[in-house]
Amino acid sequence: MENPLDDNQINELNEIVKLPREEQSKRLPGFLKKLDKDQIEFLKKHQTQQCLFCGIVLGNIKSYKIYEDEEFVAVLDINPANSGHVLIIPKAHLKNSYDASPRIFDLANLIAKKIKEKLNADSNIFVANGENAGQRIEHLVVNVIPRYENDKINFNWDMKKSNEKELNELANKLKFQEEKKEVKKEKIIIKTKRKESLP
Repeated sequence: MENPLDDNQINELNEIVKLPREEQSKRLPGFLKKLDKDQIEFLKKHQTQQCLFCGIVLGNIKSYKIYEDEEFVAVLDINPANSGHVLIIPKAHLKNSYDASPRIFDLANLIAKKIKEKLNADSNIFVANGENAGQRIEHLVVNVIPRYENDKINFNWDMKKSNEKELNELANKLKFQEEKKEVKKEKIIIKTKRKESLP
């Protein structure tokens, strides 16, 4: 079935999906009242094919939540690399880490610190951007994986050799400078009152 929603309806639905669950439950009924029968049937069919991680975010799939805020939810992986493996999931349906707020990595570091404190484990913070990097579901997830001596988890690869020409070309292609935001300096004028003295 072709999508019967118009661009405005799709935009409104995407905005609702980005809201915290409580807000979604307030706004969704009003949105649904504006739809015709075909549009509602399309959404019902689409919901059954929903992304696994969106299902976790929306509470449709049982999870073991350790953290939630307006942008992210962090849950225990039910098929962990090691016990305590955490998945950080953006509430918005984003595919790549560079589409998300940099806060996701601050949160990953806080969880890694908690893993060190509570489980006495080191950790890997792992992201797969795209299918060729190992992404299986098109929804960004940051994995924070507890690590122990001899735990038989491998992040190894065969090292390739690069020559100087190739390294120079790649360095030139990938070189960048972070854009600095211009800080406006305001002039502060201090007015003082002079007291006139009589001779």
